[in-house]
Amino acid sequence: MGIDFGSSGLSAALLDRTSGQLHPIYWEASQAEAWAADASYRIPSAAVLAQTAPGSPGSEVTVKSVGFRPQALPAGEFLLENFKLPLKVGIPYQPEAAGMYEPLLQWSPLQAFSIALPLQCVRALLATLNPRKQGQKFAESGEILDSAPRANFAGLPVSNLICRASGLTPETLDAALLELQGVILGTPAGWSDVYMFNLREAVLGASLVPSGSQIFVVEDAIATLLAAVNPVENGMEVESSAVDSAKGGEEAAPLNASSFSGGTLILNAGAATVELALVELPSNLQDLTRADFTCHSFAFAGDAFDQDIICQLLAKNETWGMSIDLPRPGHPDLPSRYQLQQRLQGSAFGLQLLEAARQIKFILQHEKSFALDIGQQHWDVKRKDLESLVLVPFVQQLNRELNALLSRAGMSPAGINQAICAGGMGAWPAIARWLRQKLPNAIVVQDQELQVDQDIFEIDNSGLNSVSPSTNFPQKIGRVACGLASLALYPQILDVSQQQYSDFFLLWELMQVLGQETLSFQEILQLLERQGVNTRTCEPRILRILEGNLPAGLVPAEEDFMLLAEESRQNPDWEVILAEPLFFEDVSRGYRLNLEHASVVREYLGKLASSSQQKLLEPLTLAWDVRTDIYR
Repeated sequence: MGIDFGSSGLSAALLDRTSGQLHPIYWEASQAEAWAADASYRIPSAAVLAQTAPGSPGSEVTVKSVGFRPQALPAGEFLLENFKLPLKVGIPYQPEAAGMYEPLLQWSPLQAFSIALPLQCVRALLATLNPRKQGQKFAESGEILDSAPRANFAGLPVSNLICRASGLTPETLDAALLELQGVILGTPAGWSDVYMFNLREAVLGASLVPSGSQIFVVEDAIATLLAAVNPVENGMEVESSAVDSAKGGEEAAPLNASSFSGGTLILNAGAATVELALVELPSNLQDLTRADFTCHSFAFAGDAFDQDIICQLLAKNETWGMSIDLPRPGHPDLPSRYQLQQRLQGSAFGLQLLEAARQIKFILQHEKSFALDIGQQHWDVKRKDLESLVLVPFVQQLNRELNALLSRAGMSPAGINQAICAGGMGAWPAIARWLRQKLPNAIVVQDQELQVDQDIFEIDNSGLNSVSPSTNFPQKIGRVACGLASLALYPQILDVSQQQYSDFFLLWELMQVLGQETLSFQEILQLLERQGVNTRTCEPRILRILEGNLPAGLVPAEEDFMLLAEESRQNPDWEVILAEPLFFEDVSRGYRLNLEHASVVREYLGKLASSSQQKLLEPLTLAWDVRTDIYR
């Protein structure tokens, strides 16, 4: 199963590895409910949270429902969205037994909660793909009636959604889901092991597969290419009348890269990042390996574009009560953007501005102007202003990022034969125009994603029993999800080293084999090999750790500290870890371990491991037969 977990939505697809047939997954409302809703190939990455005794010391926040955005919420409930980013900040852990999970996220100026909560939201979203979870009912005692002892759904809401798959009967789908051989998820390029670890935690918590060795992660840009070379033949062949009503006869022709060869650019512009990759496609795609790709992630995409619309067009002179500069248009400026997002999420007016920015972004692609009112304020926003103040800075920065990537890959713009564009921002006509100028010999292929993220259904003020179907539904299958599922056909593309050995494991092993004696790098590699580590695939990562670059996410990156509550920024565990170097380097002789400091790091890693389902400090086996000699 391929699962595309994005900032704004979740999609999934199944692959029959024997036949090579792809089956996109869609969701519809449970037939047991008193209401019905149309089906969707993509559900919102959104969760309704309920807070008990707000403001009191014993207040708890629980996940009440996932997969839709209600129009209104009763007191004590709030909507959580955009919870992909927190998963790369750190691994939830308990500093003390039975204590609160750290670190704490600063969601808005007045609201902070544990990073374990977004992880629980992802777990609940993924549980909609588990037949054991669907259709469960609560007993009078409040316990979930579940006949499958293997499932572990403690603390998850009962889902109103049932998943189905194009081209499969419900019975066949359920049988396949109960015997999944693997789950493949996407990641932005360069995101740390922490993000991959948290994704695996969510998959295991949803009981989709029983072992972490069955969960694989690949860069989103690579999945976008695989989606292009493996078109879905049965994408709309769905028996459900709900899906028939959703397609509306407007399904665009699928991407078809069967004739693609040579230099290829992949651009996937979503909500949180723009993912870029360059690759020289061989005539036989079975010869393609991970080493052929040069990937890059640019931390500016749809969400930052919305912020720029607010800052440049709607509230240009608004300081938001912050003592920092507002983000520059087209630039990541992450700490400033994190603070701005917290301010916007902390007020009704801020949330209205965000919604208005999303409307402006899409409407002005087709109209010359757009008038809107929020409260007593009125705006008449013109397309030319959007283009000059927001779009042009974005494309200029994107151009600089692509230039750097071309240089890194040793390729020229003239050597690119085709550019594949996907994602909400990747479907913009302006992106295609820029690429045609930038890449004179390239065919530009755009996957026409839906122009707006629509809801699977909407709930009015009267609650769950009064649900009216939305008039617009996602008509497109999740192409990136299909690309992720297709990785099973090209297992040689998998980054075997990253799959087997996390940076946390390598750090642990280095602390096991090193002592007070100074050893050369080659001597250290020999000791690791005696421990069973295949050092050929991970030498550069081992060297980076020895040179003082601790695994990303062991302590949050400096740019991510602004996402955390003030008390978590001063986490005593992190302060102690950063106080001294873990390894001492003698330029001529090699490396030795700081023994006293190693005990501190070991204790912290032990806390992370004890709070997790995975075996953080052990290598993962490979559930697939993948050649490892290609990584030498």
